[in-house]
Amino acid sequence: MSHLHIPDGILPVWLWVSGLALAAFLVLLALWMVRGVDLKRKVPLLGMMSAMMLVSMNIEIAPYHLNLSVITGIILGPWMAVIAALIVNVVMALVGHGGITVAGINSSVLALEAVMGYSFFRMMNRVVSPGLAAGISTVMALFISTCIMLGVVFLANVDFSSASIGEMHEVLQSPAIGTLTRTLGVRDGFNFRFFAAAAFSLGFFGWMIEAVITGIAVKFISKVKPELIR
Repeated sequence: MSHLHIPDGILPVWLWVSGLALAAFLVLLALWMVRGVDLKRKVPLLGMMSAMMLVSMNIEIAPYHLNLSVITGIILGPWMAVIAALIVNVVMALVGHGGITVAGINSSVLALEAVMGYSFFRMMNRVVSPGLAAGISTVMALFISTCIMLGVVFLANVDFSSASIGEMHEVLQSPAIGTLTRTLGVRDGFNFRFFAAAAFSLGFFGWMIEAVITGIAVKFISKVKPELIR
């Protein structure tokens, strides 16, 4: 659920431009951070993990497709994973899997997913086995990235020209999503509450599947090639 499968012309211009700007910033920062890395060793891994992510994103399991972003972050490290996220989403956009203008948002969310997965894994691996740490980290990262994606969808459907946009006291008085959408003037015909419920309920099963796959893979790697995840 961290990938928006929508064509160009759907998102507001300000939103997809912001996504492209954020993606550009993250990639430039990543390139700066990896300037001292042994690229002869990392570039082949970058190509391999990017290819794995591309393949997994085209394998649908019911309404969910795998990302393999967390294991990419674990193996490549956070900064190389940011570059991999850009490569994957540009290629996906070129073959019609989401618009070109959406590639910035998709790259940013996928990059953050990989970075969070890497960070969670480093913390969890101190107290549990690598496989279990990878599985838990996957669920945590996918949950947060889904929340980010829902935030993007919500913003895309907010009518900022609505006169009710300033009536924020209604939001403070009630935590209900329905009150929030009415106050912010969410466009008619879009049930954000239902969409969010569907994203979390269907996404949960996908998170579990990806967590199991990632956990098994990291457990195997930790035994045969432990230097890849150090």
